[in-house]
Amino acid sequence: MSDDSIKIMSLLDELEELIASSGKMPFSEKGIIDLDVAQKIIEDMRLYLPKDIQQAKWLGQEKDRIINDAKREYNRMINEAKEQVEYLVNNNSIYKDAQKRADAILKEAESHANYMKYRSYEYIDQLLYDMQTDIASVGNQYIQPMTDYFAEMLNNINSRVNKNRQEMKTLAERVQLGESAANPEKPAE
Repeated sequence: MSDDSIKIMSLLDELEELIASSGKMPFSEKGIIDLDVAQKIIEDMRLYLPKDIQQAKWLGQEKDRIINDAKREYNRMINEAKEQVEYLVNNNSIYKDAQKRADAILKEAESHANYMKYRSYEYIDQLLYDMQTDIASVGNQYIQPMTDYFAEMLNNINSRVNKNRQEMKTLAERVQLGESAANPEKPAE
């Protein structure tokens, strides 16, 4: 171990001793240490840090500075290039021709989009028509026969009920006539 490493270990022990011997704040686990002594120990530790660590710290700071400078320069160059391109494009006949072509392409695209909408509506209309045809077919194939069957069934039931009513009327008339024949003072209705 080098002398610097030994000195750092010694300073760490000293800092640890300072913390361990610190007084406690009332009603708390927090300690009270002499800040000046702690600050002095930390400064001494920095002095004895290996040169590689000190250089690494400096390199990190230098790297950040270089990156920030490069970003600023990059942004400046990009802005200048954009301004130059915009100037050249706006003052060039190629730009005007390109603008005309872009307008024509846009108009053609809008026309095609309208055509596609129209074709889509036609397709949807055909689907709906086919659906209507299928519904009508289901109605004719299944619903109408069921309706006819129920109508015939209700007519049969109604005929039976009507026949039963007629029989009841006949029986009622017989009973009434039988009572009239047995009872001469009551007139028959």
